[in-house]
Amino acid sequence: MRIEKLLKLHQAYKGTTRLRKGNPVSRAFAGAMASFTGLRIFLNYKLFRPPLPNALPGGDGPVISMTSFPPRMKHLWMVIDLLMRQETKPSCINLCLYQGDFPDRKLPESLAPYFERGLRIIWADDNLKPHLKYHYTFKEELKGRERPVITVDDDLFYPIDMTTRLMRLHKEYPDAVCANITKRIKGPMYNAWEIETQSHSPDDELLALGFGAVLYPCSFYRSECIYDLDAIRELCLKADDLWLKRCEKKTGTGVATGAFMAVPPELPSSQSVSLSSSNVAQGRNDIAWAALERYDSKK
Repeated sequence: MRIEKLLKLHQAYKGTTRLRKGNPVSRAFAGAMASFTGLRIFLNYKLFRPPLPNALPGGDGPVISMTSFPPRMKHLWMVIDLLMRQETKPSCINLCLYQGDFPDRKLPESLAPYFERGLRIIWADDNLKPHLKYHYTFKEELKGRERPVITVDDDLFYPIDMTTRLMRLHKEYPDAVCANITKRIKGPMYNAWEIETQSHSPDDELLALGFGAVLYPCSFYRSECIYDLDAIRELCLKADDLWLKRCEKKTGTGVATGAFMAVPPELPSSQSVSLSSSNVAQGRNDIAWAALERYDSKK
């Protein structure tokens, strides 16, 4: 599959730039090539739509959980399609949507074939914004199988070994949060926290970055503190990664990360409606982190 080859090239190009391999000219070339990967994958899907993937197996494997909203729905099928082609198959994919964004519950026809292959919709009556990514799936799993939950973003083309990496870590550290991409927490300013580029056993000072895909074990999402919606709304409605980090600290849950994985390529234009860019550029993560620390110091 050509898309899989493009994803491997993207990882290689990003490794050259992020890990500073080679001379400045080769790194600049690799960076330019990596920047075009999302567009190339997008065009391959548009022009040479592949045969539909096989149905997901169900059972006790990991659940992939995600959320989205109307501006991104048109091309969401591409992200779903690639998630269903993971070499380590998820049991199912939960797409959690705020029903206020879809008053008639009408979804793009492009998603229809994937409902027969393991895509599920969870309709939420509470607009928890990015917290929709995990909240309703966690609660559903608590009442059922209690499978590992892998959260992903709706605007990234994930490499096909994404779930394999996380499940390998989960097998080694079954009670840790396992993340493909992390930052090391250093002081109060989010922009000073640096990306961790090496494998690391569970650590209290690692922040799991949701866009890289994160696996949450059932031992973590059994914790009641995760579901304090009043605190979420008051302190960090738009900063789900920081809220979950706060809950990890409360429960003594470390974060483990594996070998370097680059930020996956983006769907073109997806960042025009992105929370992450405004959270970082406008300092909202700093405000949310400080609010969380004050909140816990008073308790």
